[in-house]
Amino acid sequence: MKKLIVHMGAHRCASSATQALLRRNRADIEASGVALLLRDELVAETHGVAMNRFYDYRFWHPLRRRDVAMTRRALAHIPQDTVLVSEENLMGIMPGHLRAGFYSGFGPFCQALAVLKRDVEVHPRLVVRRQDRLIESIYGFRVAFGLRDDFGAFIAPFYQMDLSWLRLATTLQRTGFSDAARIDVLEAWPRSVDATDHVLRFLGLEGLALDGGGLRHGNSRFDEPVLEVLLAMNRCALGLDMGWRRDVLFPALRKAEGPVFELVQDLLHLGADEASVLKAALAVPSRFRLTDAERSHFLASTQEDNMAFLEHPLVQVDAGCWV
Repeated sequence: MKKLIVHMGAHRCASSATQALLRRNRADIEASGVALLLRDELVAETHGVAMNRFYDYRFWHPLRRRDVAMTRRALAHIPQDTVLVSEENLMGIMPGHLRAGFYSGFGPFCQALAVLKRDVEVHPRLVVRRQDRLIESIYGFRVAFGLRDDFGAFIAPFYQMDLSWLRLATTLQRTGFSDAARIDVLEAWPRSVDATDHVLRFLGLEGLALDGGGLRHGNSRFDEPVLEVLLAMNRCALGLDMGWRRDVLFPALRKAEGPVFELVQDLLHLGADEASVLKAALAVPSRFRLTDAERSHFLASTQEDNMAFLEHPLVQVDAGCWV
């Protein structure tokens, strides 16, 4: 039976780095008999695979049933015996974005995957990180892409969310993936060249020789001095073309060795008045990490679930990785 490996994220858990690794080594992966579907193929519904709205699946909804039926037919026509899908938006919108909760669509997503099991072996793969670190990482990412809110306002909705990773693990079990699913923890990854081998094993690609190089940083978080300037830019509505940020600003910031403000001023061609306004916005106090009290709250609210999660049979890591 054909095998479908679904790497579904989570957001800010090395998904971009993993997909960059796969993209650079696409030729070697596909030469080994594995069809690779990343974001571009999923958005374009290449081959007819229509998994982007699985997180909204309802068995009674005709459009969502159509998506599953299209995907079943598409998988049957892909000639390779193994199909690897990697896209963190499959399980829903990034938490904290557009009033999204904490992966409320994970259950429907797993139900849609369960329907695919009639035709193919489905092997879900999920990488997570400790919730307090996830929230901080999401905020840094959102600031880089235009968010104007201060950190306190951003984290406020998270106090009302069920931040349990255990819920996701039990959902995978309940939908019939006890034997096929695996959940990894980002903090348990090796901090060396062995990380590439670790990721390949996790995705079922162990032993594959890669001419395109190993794992590198993906959308890694900027340092706080850079985030301060980016937040000030957002509040002044400067440089909000995200294509320009990706192609010009972000590479320049990652290579910068001098003052960030002057670099941004040059890239934006700011006059004296605009530079003065940006400096004023930069002077407004900002923070990008939880206070000790906030961190204690989130850790206390998730401690019991996290202990059970790290001992869950789908999670094969050292239980001390979140200490």
